[in-house]
Formats: sequence, structure tokens, C-alpha cells
Amino acid sequence: MNVLVIGAGIAGLSAAFHLKEAGIHATVLEARDRIGGRVWTDHDFAGFPVEFGAELIHGKSAEVNTWDWVNKLGLRTWHWNKSDDSMIRMEDGDWLTMGEARARSRELDVTRSWELGDAPAPCDDEDLGTYLRRIGFSPAQLRYVQRSFANAEGESMRYLNAKAHAHLFKDSDGEDDYSDFRILDGYDAYITRLAEGLDIRLECPVAEVDWSVGVTLKTDAGDEFHADAAIVTLPLGVLQSGRVQFNPPLPPIKQEAFAGLKMGPVMKMVYLFDEHILDPGIGAIYARGNPPMWWSPSLGRDNCAVVWTGFFTGDYAREMLRLGEEAALRKGLETLRAEVGKPDLEYIKARWVNWPQDEFALGGYSACLPGHYAARDKLAAPTPPLYWAGEASAPHHLTAMVHGAYFTGQRAAKEILDRGWQQS
Repeated sequence: MNVLVIGAGIAGLSAAFHLKEAGIHATVLEARDRIGGRVWTDHDFAGFPVEFGAELIHGKSAEVNTWDWVNKLGLRTWHWNKSDDSMIRMEDGDWLTMGEARARSRELDVTRSWELGDAPAPCDDEDLGTYLRRIGFSPAQLRYVQRSFANAEGESMRYLNAKAHAHLFKDSDGEDDYSDFRILDGYDAYITRLAEGLDIRLECPVAEVDWSVGVTLKTDAGDEFHADAAIVTLPLGVLQSGRVQFNPPLPPIKQEAFAGLKMGPVMKMVYLFDEHILDPGIGAIYARGNPPMWWSPSLGRDNCAVVWTGFFTGDYAREMLRLGEEAALRKGLETLRAEVGKPDLEYIKARWVNWPQDEFALGGYSACLPGHYAARDKLAAPTPPLYWAGEASAPHHLTAMVHGAYFTGQRAAKEILDRGWQQS
């Protein structure tokens, strides 16, 4: 048996890896000139690995499969505890560590812990903002949620299905389950090993998928690839754009999935400075301006360049896109100047990372729209000989995360293996 995998992002690499482990050959077609997809590690910007795409390992629960590879490869990590090494600008203007802020403000603390007590469960047709207002969140709390939680989720609250986030509205099983960790060696150290020995064809963007008898993929260059089955790991934005044609057309369940999901505009601006802008032990800023979230990939490293990354999504990203690259980079600098109290701060160089206008991504990661709680399951459902993987098809609690994308590739490979096919 032969399998084609569309996309060499984490989901595609995971699928091909697990098929190879089971003795089934998979050919991976990747549109870019590199592997990784929305994982993109740069080694030139600052002399150490800087992530232009996915950056952190989220949590240490058993589902975070990234740790299996980190431990196997002996990769170094740094723990962002978000309490003592993060600063937040409060609504009243105070400048506190996150730990101090949470101890002082019950209103803020609830937006971080999500301990909502006996609050009613959200409904499928409620967006996150509507639900939080219904259970009594104040305007100040909603602003905290938008600039922190919703920004991290990749969209503004009006586009986030409240029920899809209900898994958060409970007590944490432990601090590390919701902590973040950075791979100091770079995410590419992991994906390079994941890709070893795989049949990957770069610069092969797929234009057509004929799945009438087996699967035939035609690339933009006119090359054709044939197989018994294919795993589609295209980003949601590319699927929704129609740039890849399916013959016959995809069934209603897939069209319903596309209609129920939205590709969030996720962006970064990365700045290099010639000096520390804060105490070297501080690694993040929760700002009131745009970008609302900042972190320093320099933290945890010895004697390295000073880099700060602004992370912004949803309406924050839409505002920056209207400004354009040059003006947006200046606006980001103005926000940073205001937060750190350095009006004359200047950067050596900066990088604008524009995922919404990246032709092979068309966005950062997916949001489940109000009224469409089942959309991710519909996207994940097999339609033999096509199988489906990718971040948008992950269960709600695993979306927007590398380990979630990995899970979907492993799941799709298992679906093929479960059909009892053996390599011919």
C-alpha cells in the first residue's frame, strides 16, 4: 500500500512517521521549501534559535506528546512560570508581576484560573464574550480576557465558541499542566528528527485531489502522484480558500466543517535590542497596548542577544494589517516603550511575521465559531480514501498547539492502519 500526505507540517510529519513505523510507505508533498509548516525556527536573526511560528510547549500533561521527543533527544527547555517572571499592566495603571497582580485582584485572578464555581455551562450558540457577560464578568475582566486569553486563542471573543472552551472552566490538575516551556535548541531540532528517513518532496504545492478511484494528486507544476489513500493536513485557511480542488467535491460534512471554523489572524513582531529593556529575569509582559502580549526568547540563555517578541491576534492583528509593516513595527515599539518606561528605546532590527498573508497558511490557527461545536469532529471524520489531520481537526482542548497537530497525524495514520491494509 502507498499513502500520500499533503503537507509537511507537524501533522503531516507525524502521520508519515507513524505509517513508516508500521511499515507503510508514505510520500509527503510540501508546498514550501522547508518542512515544519507553521513551525518555523530562524537561526540568523539573533544568533540563537528564534521562533517565527509555534514557540512553546503548553503544559506537561500526559497528552503533551512533544515531551516524548524532547526527552528522547535530550533537548534543553526553559520554564515560563508566568508568576514571577511576567509583568502585567493593570487596569489602574499599576505595574506588577503576574503573581502580585493575581494576589491583589480577584477579578484578574478568575480570568487566569477559570475557577468559575457553580456558574452555568456555556451553550453552543454563545460566543465567549456573551457567555462571560451572562455569568457576571465585569468590563474590566472582559478586557483582561481579550488581551490575554482570547489573544492567545487566536481570535477576538465574538468568534470563539464558549462551549468549545468549557474544558478550561475547572480546577487545574497541577501548575505544570498549564505552564509553558520553550525548547532552547529550537523547535526545528525536534521536527528535523521527526522527519528523518521520510520521503518528503519540497516545493510541491498540490493543486488538485482526485479521489474517485484511489487518490491522484496533481501539483501546480503538473506532476502527478498516485496512491491508495491520502492524508490531508492542509491548514484550514488553505482548505477554505478553494485553491486546492477536490474531485469529486467534498461531501456536506466537510463543507459544514469549513463553515463552522475560522482561521485566526495570528502574527508576531520580533525585535532585537542592544541592551536589556527590563530586569533580565523578566521574560514576559502583558501590555495594555497593541501588541498585548510580549515575551523574550532570550530568557533562559546565557550571554545572548536581547530579543522581544510581540504576539497579537484577532482585532489586534487586523489593526496592524491595516497599518502595514513599517507603521505596525513602530506602533509595537511605542507599546513597548510605554510599558517599560523607556521613551527613547530603539531596536537594532525587527521582523514582521505575517501568517494571515502567508500563501501556504492564510492564518495562524483555527477558532471554532459559535453554533458549530461539532465542526472539528466533522473536519476530522475520515472520508476514505481521504483521511484528515491538522491543527483545526484536533479535539477542542488540543487545538492551536503543536502536540495537538501531532496527535491528529498519529490519529489519521491509525485510521489507515485500522483498515487492515498492509504494504504491498
